[in-house]
Amino acid sequence: MAGSLKARSPGLERPDTIIRKTFQHMGGNAEKKYYMHWVLWHWPEIVGDFIARNTSPQGIRKDTLYIYSDNSALRNELQMMMPQIVQSVNNYAGQKMIEKVAFSKRWEKSDSEGIDEIRLAAPPVDENLGRERRKMPLSPAEMQAAESLGAAAGDREIGQAVSGLYRKYLQMQKLKLAKSYRKCPRCGQLMPPDATICDDCSRKQREGITAAVRQVLRDIPWARYPEVKKYVPEATTRMVNEQRSIMVQKLAADTDVNDKTSIKAKTLVMLYRCLPPDKLNEDNITRALYALRFDMHRPKDYKAPKRYDVIKLGRR
Repeated sequence: MAGSLKARSPGLERPDTIIRKTFQHMGGNAEKKYYMHWVLWHWPEIVGDFIARNTSPQGIRKDTLYIYSDNSALRNELQMMMPQIVQSVNNYAGQKMIEKVAFSKRWEKSDSEGIDEIRLAAPPVDENLGRERRKMPLSPAEMQAAESLGAAAGDREIGQAVSGLYRKYLQMQKLKLAKSYRKCPRCGQLMPPDATICDDCSRKQREGITAAVRQVLRDIPWARYPEVKKYVPEATTRMVNEQRSIMVQKLAADTDVNDKTSIKAKTLVMLYRCLPPDKLNEDNITRALYALRFDMHRPKDYKAPKRYDVIKLGRR
C-alpha cells in the first residue's frame, strides 16, 4: 500500500527538471538562449573575482562573447588568455556556446531587438561623480593655491590648465571625504570605506604575487599548485593556472612547431603537462607538442599533419 501511495505521490519535481522539460518542449534554440544568459549571469564564477571586477560581459552575438573593460593593462593580459576563457565558458555552459571573445564598448540597450544576440539587462545608472564634484566648494585659500600653482608654469594656457586640474583634484578629495573615504594603510591614497587597500596597492600586490608565481614556474616548470604554494603562500589555484597558461602561450609562440629536442621544446612540455624531466619521453613530448601545434611558431610552408601520422594508433 505504502509503495502504491509513493508511486502515485512522488512529491514536488526538482526545479532543474521542470526547466529542462520546458526547454525541451520549446525547442533547442530556447535552451541555448537560456544558457547564454546563464553564462552572463555567472561571469564571476567562470573567470574569477579579479577579472570579473575589471570586466563586464556585454552579450553574445554570432558565437562571439563581447566584454567591456576600461583596464588597458588587463586587456593586454586577457588577449593571451582568450582560448582559455572560451574553453571555460563552453565548459560552464556544457556545450559549444562561443567560438571567440572580443572586447567591445558598452552595449546601452538590454533587449535583443529581434537580432541574433543575447544581452545582459542594462546596469543601474552609475553615480555622476563629476556632477557631484563640481558642487564641492573650495575655500579662498584653496583657490589661491590653485592660482599660484598655475602661475608658476610660465605659459598662460598651461598655467590655466594646471590651476583647473588642481581645483578638480581638491574638489574630488573633498567629495571622497564627504563619502567617508579613508586613507589606504599602505600609500595614504583615499579609498572606499569598505576596501582594505586601494585599487593601486591591490593591483601592485597581485602583480607581485603573479610575478613570484611565474618565477617559480620558470625554475620548476612542472610544479603544480601545492608545490607553487610552498614558495608563494598567497597564490591561488586560479592564479597558478592563469600564469601557466600565459607562459605556455608565450613559450609556444617562440618555439618552432617542428622542434622536439631542444631545451625550449622540452621546457614547454614540462610546463604544459606538469611533467618533471625524468618523466619525459618521446611519446608524451610528441603528444604535447601536437596538441600545441597551432600555438607554436609555424613556417610559411607548414602543413599540419594528420594525428595518426604523428601519434601511433592505440592507447598510451
